[in-house]
Amino acid sequence: MSDTSLLTREDFDTDTHAAKYRSTLDGHSIATGRLIEILNEPANEQRLIDAEIDGRPALAGVVRAVEGDDAIREILETGLAGHRFRQAVGVAVRLKMERLGWATTGTKGSVRGAGHFKKAERYARRATDVDESARARAALDAVLRIGDEDERDRTGRQLMTALADTRRREGRPF
Repeated sequence: MSDTSLLTREDFDTDTHAAKYRSTLDGHSIATGRLIEILNEPANEQRLIDAEIDGRPALAGVVRAVEGDDAIREILETGLAGHRFRQAVGVAVRLKMERLGWATTGTKGSVRGAGHFKKAERYARRATDVDESARARAALDAVLRIGDEDERDRTGRQLMTALADTRRREGRPF
């Protein structure tokens, strides 16, 4: 997991839509902290992504962990406060998915098996920047011109190991 994919409480302050839930989050600081911890766990980051890849809303990948947390469940089971916190959960998932390189689609999907969530936002991977792709290809072409064949092989292995380590830390498949 990279620092850039970590969700923080401050992210809610800097996002105009998320800021509307500030009082709900502040009023339930323990549950908010637990929600952020759950979404930042590498295994749960992968569950968010896997749910979308499998054709389900990202929230469906972590709904058991969210609803299973005592502090969160206590709030979800209340009236208006539970409704607002459910909305805040959806916003937190959106912020997390955006950090992971996904964008909202504007459509909702069913969250099957959930006790407190019926529908949730669907996400799609952001299109790869053409310039970013071209830069990556240019870097790989440069590796092919490094030293002799043994040096190119060593460099290639080191680069692939570094890439695999980075993606593993970010909770992304390689």
